[in-house]
Parts: sequence; structure tokens; C-alpha cells
Amino acid sequence: MEPGLLKSADWPLLIDVYFFLGGIAGGAFVIATVANLLDSQRYRDVVRVGYYLAFLAILPGPLLLIVDLGLPTRFLHMVMVAKPSTAIGMDAVTVGPFHLKPFSPMNVGAWALFAFGACALVAALDTFVEHRGGRGIPTLRLIVGIVGGVFGFFIAAYPGVLLGATARPLFVSAHWLGALFLAVGASTGGAAIALILSALGGQANDSLYRLMRFTAFALIIQAVALVLFFASVAGAGSVGLSRAMGVLLAGPYGIPFWLGVVIVGTVAPLVLHFSGAIRKATPGMAALVSVLVLVGGFLVKYVIIAGGQVGAS
Repeated sequence: MEPGLLKSADWPLLIDVYFFLGGIAGGAFVIATVANLLDSQRYRDVVRVGYYLAFLAILPGPLLLIVDLGLPTRFLHMVMVAKPSTAIGMDAVTVGPFHLKPFSPMNVGAWALFAFGACALVAALDTFVEHRGGRGIPTLRLIVGIVGGVFGFFIAAYPGVLLGATARPLFVSAHWLGALFLAVGASTGGAAIALILSALGGQANDSLYRLMRFTAFALIIQAVALVLFFASVAGAGSVGLSRAMGVLLAGPYGIPFWLGVVIVGTVAPLVLHFSGAIRKATPGMAALVSVLVLVGGFLVKYVIIAGGQVGAS
């Protein structure tokens, strides 16, 4: 029996941007939290830029979803019901007008977006106060960092899990899609922080070098997850799946995939890293590698989402 699908969800470019920014936000927040735990003074630039970036990147998220849905009330319907009832869904938890559905990816994703946004706001405010010469609250930042870090992992990975929950030929057997999106969040989050640090100049060279090493590691994990994604999908086998794979690898999205994702976004940054060109982490080289990783990170999500939709039509 042909797996999947029935009708295209018509995810526009707006959703690709939301997934991309969400991945950066989650990755940057987790990196900032780890840097804060390791040595808040030594890596204060990474902590500062990471928390600022996480907040600014997640800020447009609800707005992008509302624009895509057309009406603000449609977004609110993911977390609220007009007539609260204990029978709004299986295993749903209802508190006043709000409801939490543990088995609904959309509902859980909406709540996670709120929770992560609140943590990102508090962390950014505490960082800003300290940055301006005031007294930060280390204990508060520690707690918010750990709690927000959990939601950061979720925000980065859940779009992949959400796609996997849709009955589309390309996604229905894509068991590694969540891991792929998580790895993309880590690599693009690190690259985005490195790009900003590179603009700050030589004062952040030590942080920049270590951040570029982490980004290279995340990029390798991303490449492995991408291979496993294709392996799991190819193993399923179906007419619709073959059509979707053809569109992605050799059809209209073949050039963005092979040139943008593989060569520009993966091979080139890793070659620059392991050839020693990035060893001294000069701001210019770090900026170049960061831009390549960011371009590849956006395109890998774009071509997979677009290829899945075209292949299903």
C-alpha cells in the first residue's frame, strides 16, 4: 500500500524561515548555557551573544505562524478552547481556557514555543543588565539556562518530528528527520554566534576558535543524520517515495541540494576547517565559514520541505 498522503499542506517559504530561525534560537541558547556552565567569565562573549541571539531569533516565531495561519485566533486555538471542557481530546489537560495535549505535535509545539520564548527573554534581560554594568543574577540565569536549554533542544528538533507525523511519502518513514533538524540547529546556532563574534574583532579569538570547532563537529553530525535520513527513506520504497526522492535529488531541487547543501553548506566548511585554514580563527575566515554553514542549514530544511510537498502532489 502506498504510504502517505493525500493533500499537500502547502507550507510556504514563511514556514521554512520559522523553522530556520527556531533552529538557530534553540542552538544558540543551548550553546550559551553550556558556555555559561563551563566558564562564564572566559566565555562571556559566547554567553552574551548566544542569549541575545536566541531571543531575537525566536521573537518572530509566533508572528510568522500567525501570518501563515491568516488569523491570530487560529494560533490561539492551538493552546486555548472557546468553551473549556475536560473532553476536548484524549489525555488532554485543561486549565481554565487553556489545554495541553501531550499527543498533539502542534499543541505541544505551541506551548514549547511559549516556554522557550519566556526563558530566552529572561536570559537576555539578565545578560543585558550585567552587560550594562548592573548586577546579574547568576542563580536565575543558571536555572533559566537549564530549563530553557531543554526547550531549546525541543524547538530545534520538533519541526523534524512534526514533519515525520504528516502522512507524506518523503516524511512518513523519515525516522532521522528530528535528529537532522536538531543537528542543523546546533551547527547554525554556533555559526550565527561565530558570525557575530567575528564582527567584534580579535578580542574574542579564543572563544571564536572553540566555537568553530564545535560548529565543525555539529556539521559532521548533521551530515551523518542527512545520510541516515535518506537511508531510512530509501529503505521504505514506494512509488510516491521514489517520485519525492527524484524531485529532491535530481529534479528542480537537485541543484540547491547538491550545490547548496552538500558542497557549499557541508563540504566547503569542513575542508576549510580540517585543512587548517580555520585554525587561527581569524575573524574573516570565521565569518566566511559561518555564512557557508548558515546557507547550507537553511537550504537543507528548504529543499526537504519543498521536495516533500512537490513529491506528494
